[in-house]
Amino acid sequence: PFRTAIVNFVKNLDGGRGFKETVMSILENYPPQVAACNMNLLGTHDTPRILTALVDDFDGSREEKAKRHLSRNQLPVAVERLLMASFLQYTLPGSPSLYYGDEAGMEGYRDPFNRRTYPWGREDPELLAHFRRLGQLRKTCDALRLGDIRFFQAEDRRLGFTRRYGGSVLKIYCNRSGDPWDIPAGKILMGHNLQTVAPDWLTLAPKGFCIVEG
Repeated sequence: PFRTAIVNFVKNLDGGRGFKETVMSILENYPPQVAACNMNLLGTHDTPRILTALVDDFDGSREEKAKRHLSRNQLPVAVERLLMASFLQYTLPGSPSLYYGDEAGMEGYRDPFNRRTYPWGREDPELLAHFRRLGQLRKTCDALRLGDIRFFQAEDRRLGFTRRYGGSVLKIYCNRSGDPWDIPAGKILMGHNLQTVAPDWLTLAPKGFCIVEG
């Protein structure tokens, strides 16, 4: 359910309401201690590579799948969607868990095409830097690891929720709509496609996401 909710949102198959309902249903059916340990997975050895799943529903033969790769037009769309999908993976309650190579931009359909060797020296540098930054934030921000979650936006292809722990409050924003989104200013811990940064407000461009403290 977790993976499906994220994939549907970043592929614009859900405006946000279904995402919220799925996340809250998971959290309401597990004790907090268990929910905090749930493995937040986007890819496993039993699923197509997440980069492929985000843009390609090809259902050809085994021989065709062995030779097929994302096209020049598909790849940037897949990377853009994976940036936001992984951002949600790391900012929601639970324990974000990576299937090897997803952070490097590996492609592939179901087993055995999702089990190719790691592309040493050919990793996607943007994705690697992105995942490293997310890992650093999870390590240093108690609110991301231990905080509760409350949604304040979950429709019109926009997501907004808080993660709160002790005196720390983080606001998480994701904008998949086609319009800019003006949000209250604060300390930016991470941002992608921030269009405007002003003293009192920020403008999050389409396909943008950010973490704001305060």
